[in-house]
Amino acid sequence: MDPRLVALAFGNFVIGSGALSVPGMIGPLADGLGVSVPQAGRLIAAFAGTLCLLTPPLAAFTSRFDRRALLVAMLLLYVAGHAAAAIAPNYATLVAIRVATAIGAGLFTSQAAGVAGLLVPPEKRGGAIAFVFLGWSIASVAGMPLSAWIAATHGWREAFWTVSALAVIATAWVWRALPGGLRVQPIDRAAWVRLARHPALLLTISVTAIHAWAQFTVFSYWTVVIRAAFGPDRAWLTGLLVLFGVTGIVGNLAAVRMIDRVGAVRIIVASLVAMTVANAVLAIGDSGPAVLVFGTVLWGLACFAVNSAMQVRLVGLAPALAPVSIALNSSAIYFGQAAGAETGGRMLDWQGIPALYWACLPIFATSIAVCVWAARRAERPEPAPHPG
Repeated sequence: MDPRLVALAFGNFVIGSGALSVPGMIGPLADGLGVSVPQAGRLIAAFAGTLCLLTPPLAAFTSRFDRRALLVAMLLLYVAGHAAAAIAPNYATLVAIRVATAIGAGLFTSQAAGVAGLLVPPEKRGGAIAFVFLGWSIASVAGMPLSAWIAATHGWREAFWTVSALAVIATAWVWRALPGGLRVQPIDRAAWVRLARHPALLLTISVTAIHAWAQFTVFSYWTVVIRAAFGPDRAWLTGLLVLFGVTGIVGNLAAVRMIDRVGAVRIIVASLVAMTVANAVLAIGDSGPAVLVFGTVLWGLACFAVNSAMQVRLVGLAPALAPVSIALNSSAIYFGQAAGAETGGRMLDWQGIPALYWACLPIFATSIAVCVWAARRAERPEPAPHPG
């Protein structure tokens, strides 16, 4: 495997570990800060909402920067942000720190995908982008369970220190592995106008926002679900989080192997259907071990495969617009996280854990319908650009 892609994948692992650290330790974090679980969940919404709003304009502003320098700068922001979070004196300060740290996450993830496309021949671009996104899957295997374990054993501040240390390693690795002088086509107003006039791209990006909304309605409070079923047993908590991540890696690797052969659309639709079925089973099941394990496995197999396939789909639909479409797609992911964390918090306050599943199912169904619509729209020829 290309060592440059491995470095980018590790960077995404660190970004994912930082983003998933709050869902992984939401219980200890709420206790330590003296706030409710839904209020702690708003840390997820603040982090993700910042990414949603700022990633596209910042991607445009930084499009003329050297890619290696940009990615390293974003990782350094992650180092500082998580170190600051570890010493935050109260909830309000931690919210402000997470908002600032989110900028590094949004730019690194979106631009790492673009850099992967620069490093390989066009025929290998899909697999390269999917491989770089594999780092997020590994974060769910190691990063999120590690944060949960560290927070439960040593405290939530130590979990943030761990992410900061990992970001130091990622910074050095990316700087050493990537060549200087990597640049993408500058993003200007014309690129955003072309994106706005590309219905298939906009519909595809909306699928990302909708399915992320559905997923994070439940996933933001997944550790709360596990603790409600099994009590304070750390073995079940860590085991199910690791199982989710392992199946996420398996699903993403399968997507990497198949995506250039069967096409991104089929993988996206199959993944959305699988996640819908998983949450339906969790909704009607008894929350016992067998139901939770089955739902975890099926959901895990699909959740990261869909994100990798989505980025490949966007590049395939309009290669010249990839810098803006991938940036907007990253924004859509984080819109979904923010909306899901807020929706899930309200459902948890209103009707408890079962309401999480029932709330996410119609949102998943909508994502499937929009995905099919987007695929059919993409089959139509795009109108010729108007002269001038």
